[in-house]
Parts: sequence; structure tokens; C-alpha cells
Amino acid sequence: MCCVAVAAGVVPDAEASSGDALAVALDTNRELSELAQRQRAEIAGLREQVARLLERDAERDAELEELRAGFAVLQRMLFGRSSEKSPPEPPAGGGDDAAGGGRTRDRANGKDVKRGPGARAGRRDYSHLPRFEVFWDFPGGGYCCPGCGEPFTPLGDHWSGEQLDWQVTVRLVAHCRRRYRRACSCRVPATVMAPGPPKAVGKGRVSNGFIAVLLTERYVAGRSQNSLVTGLARQGAEISPATLAGTCAQAGALLVPLADAITARSRDSWHLHADETTWRVFAPRDGGGPAKWWLWVFIGPDTVCFVMDPTRSGAVLARHVGIDEKTGQLTDAAGGGPRRLVISSDFYTVYESAGKKADGLVNLYCWAHIRRYFVRAGDANPAQLKYWTQAWLDRIRDLYAAHDELTAAWQEAAAAAAQHEAAAAARLEKAGRAWDSALTVIDQTRKKQAQAPGLAEPAKKALATLDREWDGLAAHRGYPMVSLDNNVAERAIRGPVVTRKNARGSHNGDTARTAAVIWTVTATARMAGLNELTYLTACLDECGRNGGKPLSGQALERFLPWNASPDDLRTWAQPRAQPPPDG
Repeated sequence: MCCVAVAAGVVPDAEASSGDALAVALDTNRELSELAQRQRAEIAGLREQVARLLERDAERDAELEELRAGFAVLQRMLFGRSSEKSPPEPPAGGGDDAAGGGRTRDRANGKDVKRGPGARAGRRDYSHLPRFEVFWDFPGGGYCCPGCGEPFTPLGDHWSGEQLDWQVTVRLVAHCRRRYRRACSCRVPATVMAPGPPKAVGKGRVSNGFIAVLLTERYVAGRSQNSLVTGLARQGAEISPATLAGTCAQAGALLVPLADAITARSRDSWHLHADETTWRVFAPRDGGGPAKWWLWVFIGPDTVCFVMDPTRSGAVLARHVGIDEKTGQLTDAAGGGPRRLVISSDFYTVYESAGKKADGLVNLYCWAHIRRYFVRAGDANPAQLKYWTQAWLDRIRDLYAAHDELTAAWQEAAAAAAQHEAAAAARLEKAGRAWDSALTVIDQTRKKQAQAPGLAEPAKKALATLDREWDGLAAHRGYPMVSLDNNVAERAIRGPVVTRKNARGSHNGDTARTAAVIWTVTATARMAGLNELTYLTACLDECGRNGGKPLSGQALERFLPWNASPDDLRTWAQPRAQPPPDG
């Protein structure tokens, strides 16, 4: 009995101990499982965080690469050499070999003389300038022997050479008008007075020549008004800025009919180069501080028209070239038939949209612009795209060469005599095939490279732009008489851009439009080969003879370069006659 009892007491204690250990183990296992789950969750969260950090780093690396590429492009634009510079002009007085460089034979001393870039151009001929002779002598005249005082006998004069002298003279001119009294008994006025100088600005104290110089310096040379005031004061003429501003406004009002006639002819042109840039107006009528206006330029075969407008919208283009704003179509020609218009421009969407809507309007896009995209792509990633960029520049160069030959062949065919028509037509056909070949190379290469994997991002952007604007770039084939680029408009607008940098803009909208009027007149005169100073002086003199009023009728037609007589054109192309020092 005792043994059984002991055995019965021992077994329950062992079972209880085993159950407690199992419970502890289960609890521990559960805790470990929960800990493992928490760690797995933490690890998953850390992995997501690492993935986000890697993605952010990749985005930042891409942004940094883009910023570096943009910085390289801007650095090239600001400090690098231009890739579109024209070849240097031949030195003055050079022979036939001067334009192509190399060395030529100097017949005077029998030596080879370097010609072309880097060579000395030699002295220019200034015999057309006014010549004043200045005689130099010892004080009191003559010279005496320093030992005995015996006077030296004259030996003649020695001309030591000529010098260019730059004189800026602001003088006060007093006009005296002669009066005469009748000495007979005829029924005519008893007294007469000689006519005075023609004054374009009647109540002003400045001459027409002064106004012409003011407009030329202010708008053609791009000097600010403060610079002009300071320069006049330096010459002893204290003139207030308000006086100069008022003179410019009155002179601009006299030139408005001339600018309107130029604008009307520009609107009738079959081809226009177009461009636009910003302009600041500091006191707009609606207030609110400086306003951003836009200066547009439209260049025809014989006109340069500037338009100042508060907007950059297509309404400005439609108003100038004659596009109906409701239908988007070109207005009919003067004879009533359909009208065609060719516009050379950059890739601004206003021109593209107008070309898509208007029947008869053809867009020719600038190859110099697309070339800059490839240059900037190479600047953005020179390590990978150096040779790729150079290959594209070579293709575009070949296209320019083919276009130059096509233009020359077209001009020869257009003016060929009857006996040379066949040869001219053959040359034109050959030049057309060369152009098609050069353009086909570009077309096939752009399509092939656009599908190639691994191309750098700047190259992809350049190719995407080329693909987007391809139709307007390839359309040059049908217009060999038009240049491949829009550099003509960019050069024309460069002068106003210099004025904008110096003067910061215009005080109000009226002065801004006056600037556009003066630029239209002076740029058109310069296109015709006229001297702006001489031309403006002649225009203002004629306005003065018209009683200080704007010109009209035949008087206005005389000053339009395409209507002017050959004698007037020759006179206006010369520098303005300089008065003698004594007046």
C-alpha cells in the first residue's frame, strides 16, 4: 500500500512540471514568432525606405546631370566662341587672293605679304573726308640762330602726314534772314524776307541736323537717354532729359506716315522673316509697375517693319500679314485672287499654328536654330556626344553647301539668256539632286538614331525637336531663293536689344511705339544702302518745308526707297555734309 501511494504521488508532480515547461516553451515560441513578424515588418519597411531613398537619389542624380548640362550650355553661350560666325572679310586693298587667305606678291618690294585672317589690312583711304590744313611754326614766326641771332631763311614746308581727327561739336547757330524793300512802283509786296531754315519742330530750339543725330544715337546706336544727356553736357550743352524725350516724340510723329507706308508694303510681301523679343514698359496705363511688351520684326525683300505690342499672341502676326482672326485664312490679294505667303521663323508655336490653319501660308523653319540644339547637346555631355555632335554639324554643313549651290543655280536659271538656258537648267537639276541627297542623309540618320537604345538624354531632345519641326525644315526645297536660316531677322532685332540693355525699355506705351516707328524707318533705309543720318536729315528738312507737318502724297512717295530717284538715293547714301569750322 505504501509503495503504491508513493508512486501515485510522484507521477502527478512530473506531469505538472512537464506541462509548465511546455506552456513556457509555447509562450516563448509565440513571443519569438511575434518578434520575427515585427522584425520582418521592420525589414520590409526598411527595404521600402531604402527603395525610396534610391529612387530619390536617382532623381537627384538625373536632376544634377540636367543642371550640369544646362550649366555647360549656358557657360558656352556666355563665354564660349560662337559656332555661327561669318568668315572674316577680306582686308581692305587686298588682291584677288585676299578672300581666300594665303600669301600674295607685293610688287612694290617683291616680298610675300600675308593676306586673310590675322594679316594686317593696311591703311585705308580717307580721301573722301573733309581735309583741313594746319600750319605749325615757331613762336613769333621763323627761327633765329641761337648763337648770333641771325634769322634762318625759309626752306619750304614739310608735310608730316595726315591724322584722323574726331570732333564732336555742339554749337549755337544764329540765322540771319536778309530783308529787302521795294524800289519800284509795281503792285507787289513792299518788303520781302529771305526764307529761313526749314524747322521740323517749329517751337523747338534744336535744328533738324540735331534731331537726326539724336534719333540715330538714341535708336540706331542704342544709347540711353542718360548717356546722351551726359555726353551733351560734356560738350557744354546742358539739355534736360524732358527736352530730348519731347523732341524724340515730335520727330517720331512726323515719321509715322513714312513708317505706315513701309508697313503697308511689308504686308504685301510674298515672303517675310519674322522674330520677336521682349520689351519693358515702365509706366503702363493700367499701372502696376513694369509690363512686359513684345517687339516684333518682319523683314520683306525691301522693308524692315517693327511692331510694338503688349502681347505675343497670334493676333499680332494675323494683323500684320493679313490673316482673318475668325477663319484663320489669308485675306485675298489686291487683285481679288488667293494669296500665298512664306514666313521664315523659329519654332514659336504662333507661326506653326498659323501655317496649319491658313491655306497658302508656308512655314520655313530656321536651320541655324536646329543646329544650336545639336551644339548644346554636345556641350551638355561632351564625353559621350562629342563625335555625335560633330557628325551632325557636318551633315548640316553639307546641307548649307548644297543650298548655296542650289541658290546660285536658281539665280543663273532665272536670268539665263536663250543660248544658255539648257546649261542653266542642267545645273539647276544637278543642284536639286545634291540638295535632295544631303536632306535624305539627315532624314535617314535622324530616324535611325531615334530608335537606337542608350542614347544620351540631350541627344534625344535634339532629335525630338528635329522630328517635330521636320516639315518646316524640309520645305526649303521649294524655295531656293530663301536662306536656310532666320539670321536676317535676328540681326535686325539685335540693335533694339542693345537699346533695351542700355535703356532698360520705354517709359510708357507711346514712347515704345515711337521707338518702333523710328526703327522701321532707319532699318529700311539701311537695307536700301542709305546713310541713316543723311536720310533722316533730308526727311526732317522736307517736313520743315511742309510747315512742320508729316509728309503726304508725292512728298512722301519721294522718301520711300523703292520709289526714290537715283539722284536722291546717291545723295542719301553719302555721309552728311560737314559744315566748315567757322560755320
